[in-house]
Amino acid sequence: MTAARRLLPVVFVALASLAWAGNAPAAGGHYVFDGGSAEARLQVRAALDRSAFNWSLVQATITIRISDCGCAGSRPGEILLDERQLTASPFGPRYAWGIVQHEYAHQLDFFVLTRADRERVIRRFGGAAWCYEVRGLARDDYGCERLATLVAWAYWRSTANVERPDWLPADAPPLRRDRVRAFVTALVSS
Repeated sequence: MTAARRLLPVVFVALASLAWAGNAPAAGGHYVFDGGSAEARLQVRAALDRSAFNWSLVQATITIRISDCGCAGSRPGEILLDERQLTASPFGPRYAWGIVQHEYAHQLDFFVLTRADRERVIRRFGGAAWCYEVRGLARDDYGCERLATLVAWAYWRSTANVERPDWLPADAPPLRRDRVRAFVTALVSS
């Protein structure tokens, strides 16, 4: 076989990857894992890579803790995720991807947004308080939860996405993903 013939498959793969690069979703993020199986970690990476959001806007390194906790949550610099939800959901392996994205979106709040940004979110999307400083409200009454849901929903368009802005009144005009993305882009660019 000539050298040119041996090189043909390499050239084909390189060209194919360039052709697909234009459709590649945004990825990134600065994170490390604490716990979790190889499969759970793979699902977290896949969730973040599949989103069109640029997670690298969060400059802090986030520790993603995975355990059999039956939980999902965030605090500054840390995300907690459940091993079984990531690997053994009866709804399929992508079920937790929206949840992963939602929790990482909280890191955007913690490390990127200002008080003025948070006020803009409340004015635009409502909410009775920003983030649990008022006790006793429903989860979707907090602006931070609405923002995290919107980021997960608007940047990963999939029927498998469990994140949806369900707090809207039935008679409200539907939210458009492109408008939510434009709002978030303006928010993180200011």
